[in-house]
Amino acid sequence: MDRLDDDIKPSIYAQTAYEMILSGVQQFQSEYDQRRFLDSLLCQCAVFSRMFGGEEEYLGILDKLRTFDFDAADLNGVEESSSSSMH
Repeated sequence: MDRLDDDIKPSIYAQTAYEMILSGVQQFQSEYDQRRFLDSLLCQCAVFSRMFGGEEEYLGILDKLRTFDFDAADLNGVEESSSSSMH
């Protein structure tokens, strides 16, 4: 795979994830229900990360969440790497 493909794919994954999450959130009217949906989504992501990638992948997800720069966040462009900003 060439360098260009590596640069493009994370943004495709980020865009797809953003659209799926937004669609799910919009199914719920109250902020409480939206937060419960997002909490459930995070838990499911953790379960799938551990199932498909093992303990190391699971812990990697936790690290990404712990070190993510929310001040620089643009919700639509989150990349897979923890060093990426969301612009």
